[in-house]
Amino acid sequence: MHADFALSTRQGSRGHPVADYRAVDFLRQEIAFFEARLHEMGDAGDCAYERALSRAYETLLRERRGQLTQLQA
Repeated sequence: MHADFALSTRQGSRGHPVADYRAVDFLRQEIAFFEARLHEMGDAGDCAYERALSRAYETLLRERRGQLTQLQA
């Protein structure tokens, strides 16, 4: 998965439909990845590293869900 993806949402107008579809698809893939990793690690994680990683994934998951909601609005 590439981390250099930039998401731009414009108020009032839509971008190119294919670009919007690709952004939505990419966000859904990222959400699925974060959910799967969180599920694999469990709720608390086995060590401080996994707990910190879980918190980072939860933050990223909230951000991606918010971005997806904006694109679908």
